[in-house]
Amino acid sequence: MSTNIHFIATREVKVVKTNRVATQEIKFNELQTPTRVTYEIKDSVDPIQSYKDWVLRECSRDEEFDVFADDDVWCERDPIGKEVFNAGKEHIEKFDEWLKMCAEEGYEVRAEAW
Repeated sequence: MSTNIHFIATREVKVVKTNRVATQEIKFNELQTPTRVTYEIKDSVDPIQSYKDWVLRECSRDEEFDVFADDDVWCERDPIGKEVFNAGKEHIEKFDEWLKMCAEEGYEVRAEAW
């Protein structure tokens, strides 16, 4: 079993009703990383960029697939076109959206290994 990289975002909030300060924590749904890579990312100067670089290097492949007409549910006729999907690039887009939301909502993001 490998140790994986995790990105955790935390912020302190004041609960108006109780006037208490609480810590909120959210986590990004990152990819599994080999243990060696996990510690390389975590211990790097910029873990976020290191993670992105690893995803794009190791998990980013353009895959072309056929597109069929909406009324061709069983894909029995000839395709009407092609689309390209890249899981690594899509993952990084979601990660960037999460990081942007964290910044806008006052979260601080850290990398952990476990």
